[in-house]
Amino acid sequence: MKRIAEGRTAEIFQENHESVIKLYRSGFPKEAIIYEYEITKQVASLGISVPRVNQLVEMEGRVGINFEYIEGKPLLQKMAEHPQELDDFSEVLADMHVTLHRCEVPSDERGKPFRKQKEVLAHNIHQAPQLSTDEKHAILQILEALPNGNRVCHGDFHPDNAMVGEKRWIIDWMTGMIGHPAGDIARTLLLFRYGTLPEAAPSHVKDQLQALRDRMGHVYLNYYLAHSNLQMDEIDSWMLPVAAARLTEWIPEEEKEQLRSVIRERLKLK
Repeated sequence: MKRIAEGRTAEIFQENHESVIKLYRSGFPKEAIIYEYEITKQVASLGISVPRVNQLVEMEGRVGINFEYIEGKPLLQKMAEHPQELDDFSEVLADMHVTLHRCEVPSDERGKPFRKQKEVLAHNIHQAPQLSTDEKHAILQILEALPNGNRVCHGDFHPDNAMVGEKRWIIDWMTGMIGHPAGDIARTLLLFRYGTLPEAAPSHVKDQLQALRDRMGHVYLNYYLAHSNLQMDEIDSWMLPVAAARLTEWIPEEEKEQLRSVIRERLKLK
């Protein structure tokens, strides 16, 4: 099999012209992989454009998912290849997010297998070793006061998870959940502002995107606000708990330091 992509948690291998295998790195929790398998099937049943899941697989002690092969490129790659079209691609990203958030989860589907956004965030905040007990308590109080939602949220929506070809697809649903769109957008904005770029990306691509991501975030946000009913203050109210929850993830220490600074600055303002 030919490896065609890789990230921090998994490698992607093309099996043939019809399927790929997303093979997770050794030690990655199997229950998280099973959740991605189940929720990808579920969001597909709601009409969201995702690659079809075929089956769970095990290879050389590693667990993976066999997916339909799709023709297309991540928006991140298209942005790097055609920086002069950055605004257009940023608007495509926002349009995909607006479309996703119009998808309401029917009441009889909300526990099959969707996790709930506020429960996921609260669990991760409790687990964050970088935060004191008092900081966790203050952030959890803020989270509790935020509205619940019944829309499909990706939980990690950024240009490397948006594929564009003959169609548009949203990939990597391990963080998918039911919740409020404002929290999902807050996550995307945090990634634009503080997220470290994929380690496998060539250095010249990283340099280009680092310089341009403020612009990406600005265009993305303006488009989203213009095509939805949300206001910026609604999104901003989610920034603190979303940033705190991200501290438990497999991210570089450099990014965690930036998030800690953001969290403590915002707590001072409360």
